[in-house]
Amino acid sequence: MKKSACVAPFLVLALALSAYAQGVEKSKDRTETLRIQVSGGVDLDWVWRSREIVQALGGPPLSVTTIEYDANVQLDVELTEKVSVLLNLATTRLDGGIPVGFLGADSQEVRLWDAAVKFSEFFNPDITVQVGTQNDFVFDVRGRGGALFFDPHHSPSFQDNMFPGIAGIDTVGNSDWQQVAGASVWYHRESIHLGIGLLPAISEGGNPSADESAYVAMLYYDLSAQVSKGSRIGVIVAVNHFPGDVAGKEGHSGVITIGAGASLKDIGTQGLELFGEFYFQTGDAGMDPAGTGETLDAGGFAVNVGAHFDFQADNIPWVEGSFTLLSGDDDFADGDVDNFLSYENVNDLLIIENPYFGFNWNTNMTAVKISGGLSLTAGGGALKNNVNLKAILGFVTTTEDVGVAPNQTDTLGTELDVYATWWYSKQVALELQAGFLFGSDVLELVTIDAEDSTFMFTLGASAKF
Repeated sequence: MKKSACVAPFLVLALALSAYAQGVEKSKDRTETLRIQVSGGVDLDWVWRSREIVQALGGPPLSVTTIEYDANVQLDVELTEKVSVLLNLATTRLDGGIPVGFLGADSQEVRLWDAAVKFSEFFNPDITVQVGTQNDFVFDVRGRGGALFFDPHHSPSFQDNMFPGIAGIDTVGNSDWQQVAGASVWYHRESIHLGIGLLPAISEGGNPSADESAYVAMLYYDLSAQVSKGSRIGVIVAVNHFPGDVAGKEGHSGVITIGAGASLKDIGTQGLELFGEFYFQTGDAGMDPAGTGETLDAGGFAVNVGAHFDFQADNIPWVEGSFTLLSGDDDFADGDVDNFLSYENVNDLLIIENPYFGFNWNTNMTAVKISGGLSLTAGGGALKNNVNLKAILGFVTTTEDVGVAPNQTDTLGTELDVYATWWYSKQVALELQAGFLFGSDVLELVTIDAEDSTFMFTLGASAKF
C-alpha cells in the first residue's frame, strides 16, 4: 500500500469498527461473544536531522526534513469469560531500516502485527496461555519500559551487533521491528509471576532454519510485603538461536543469557527507588564469517544500576541517575563475540539511542545518564499537570575502541536532550523534542566534514482512541 493511500483506510476502518463496537449484534451461532473493544491511534512527527546524523545513518551529507508517522487499529474480542482474541493492524516508522515519511516513492505496508488467542484460567485459575503473536512478552523489572535485554518486538535482529560497522552505528536495514510468534504461559500466584516463552519465529527468514528464535523463562517476585509497594526482583534465562550459515556451511548458534534485576522502592525515604540489573552470556554465536569453520563463543555482559527520586507522591518533580555498561569486542578475529547481544529497547538519548530518530546504539557502550522532569498545568482546561517537561544529560563512550587503526576512539560524546509534552486532552498530545550531541569523536570518524557535534529536533502529535 502506498503512503499516500495509507492513512485513509485506517481512519475508515477505525470509524467503522468503533461504530460497530458500540452496538454489536451477535450472530445467531455465536451468542457467547461477550465484548468487542476497538482501540488504536496515530503518531505524526515533523523531523529535522542535521547532515552529520544523516551521514552517520548511511545517507548523503545533507540536512533532511521529513514527516514520519505510524498508525494502528486494535481489536480485542472477548469470546467467553476465559477466551479472547487480539488482532492489531499497524504500520511502522521503518522500512528496511529507513524512516518512512509521506514523501518519496517508498511504500509502507499495513501489517497484521498481532494475531493471538488468549486462554485465561487454563486448567488452573492461576495459568494464562497465549498462542500466536507474543509482542508483549518482555523482561522489564522496573515496569517503566526500556528493556535492557529482552523486548524483541521493539528491537532489531539479535545478531545485528555481532560485527558492527566501522563505528558500530546501526545503518540501513537493521532497525526494523520483529513480529514475535509462538506460545507463552504465565503463572500468577500471590507474589510469584512465572513466564515461559516458546518463540520459534521472532524474525522470519524463509526456511525455518533461517529464523531467529528464543526460548525464555522469566520469574518476577513481588516484594511489596518485605520492602514496599511496587518493589520486585526478576530473573531471566534465555536461549537465542539465529542463522549460522557462512559460505554455504551450516553453523550452530545457541546464545545463553542469564540475568537478574531488582527495583526497590521507598528505600530509606519516601519516593526513592534503587534499581539494577545484570546479564552475562555464553554458548555458541554461529560460525566465523572468515570461513575458518570454527564456531564463535558468546561472551557478552551488561550492567545497569541507578536511582530515581520523586519529590512528591504524584511524581512531580523527579530526578534520576544511572550507569550502564554494555560489553564490546576489540578483536573480531579471536573466535569470540564479546559484544552484548540483545533485543533491547532503551531509547533514553534521542540521537545516540533512539531507533527512529537517531543511531540506535545498543552494544559496546558505557554511559552515565542524569535526567529530571516536572509537570505544570496550562491551557485552562480540566486537566491538571498536563504539561510535562524533561531533560537528560548523557556522558557516553564505547566500552572498546571503534574505528580502524590508527583512527580509533572510544568517545561517543556528551548528549543533552530536552522534551516538552502538552496533553491537550487525555487522548491527544503535542510533543517537542530536541537533541544536541557534542565532542563525538565517533561521529567525526563517519562524517565527510569530520564534525564532532550535531543536533536534531522533532515536533509531533499523537492521538489515541
